[in-house]
Amino acid sequence: MSLPSKSRFRFPADWESQEGVWFSWPVREDLWPGKRTAIRKQLAQLYQLVARYQPVYLLCPSAARAELLHYMKPCGLPANLLLFDFETDDVWCRDYGPLFVFDEAGASLSVTDWGFNAWGEKFPQYLRDAATPAFIANELGLSRFDMGTILEGGAIDSNGAGTLLTTEAVLLHPNRNGPNEKGAVETILSAGLGAEQVLWLKDGLVGDDTDGHVDNIARFFREDGILLATVENSADPNAVTLDENYSRLSKACLPNGRSIQVVQLPLPSPINYNGQPLAASYLNYLVLNGAVLMPTYGQPENDARAMKILEACYPGRSVIGFDCRDILCEGGALHCLSQHQPG
Repeated sequence: MSLPSKSRFRFPADWESQEGVWFSWPVREDLWPGKRTAIRKQLAQLYQLVARYQPVYLLCPSAARAELLHYMKPCGLPANLLLFDFETDDVWCRDYGPLFVFDEAGASLSVTDWGFNAWGEKFPQYLRDAATPAFIANELGLSRFDMGTILEGGAIDSNGAGTLLTTEAVLLHPNRNGPNEKGAVETILSAGLGAEQVLWLKDGLVGDDTDGHVDNIARFFREDGILLATVENSADPNAVTLDENYSRLSKACLPNGRSIQVVQLPLPSPINYNGQPLAASYLNYLVLNGAVLMPTYGQPENDARAMKILEACYPGRSVIGFDCRDILCEGGALHCLSQHQPG
């Protein structure tokens, strides 16, 4: 379906009311080599935790349901965990899942379907992932708008009022849509997501397979407040990038002229896997109705400090830590695994 000529969309913020959260059960044998059982146990625990707060919608082909139920058995299958017979290539539902938008009246929910090419053809299997938005739109009976442009959900963040955060490293990278300029990108973000303003950061974290998704370095926690990744060690390989990002955001304001509060959230100490740095970040948290699930990394002091900062930014929500040391080995954490459906 083509975009309506007169209707404007609104891309809601993560902290707004949610109907549920979508996840994808890992089917491929080569995901998390050597950690298969541990990861599946953790994912089952994650679904059960999320289901305490709201419905969980899980993409899981019928052939894998016996395995899923095996791992869910210790705590049981929550009544509000709904299974959908669909197989994906990978688990990072944030990036290939639908981006839900409201019309400008705020009443009608639609799906914007942005193409997915595995972060610039980095991995060969992604056609099932790319078909996910169409499947979900059909299952929910929602209008679907095919954007004809590559865009991953983790590459953008919304304040719910027309301002988006993103990075040049991803949205201007030619491995998505070919050579592009900011003006052209902003035009399509305006058409598809109702963006009135785009705040551009430069780069993401070292070791990020996505080229630098914004959900590892900066997130809105309210309309005029941004959590921003930082490091305390100037020798850290991320230091120059994060200093540049802070410089840009410290000068930014909203379209109405209102200033933006920037709250710094230190990264965990560097984590390596098979000799390579991983993009470990506390910014990759998942907001739920009544809770925030924060990735932890087995670093008690750093984990506790991050939790305290998030508690101050999300009053009225319980901030709950979830160990992501093993999950991170495939490149992402809680926000990457999920795609929330507003309601």
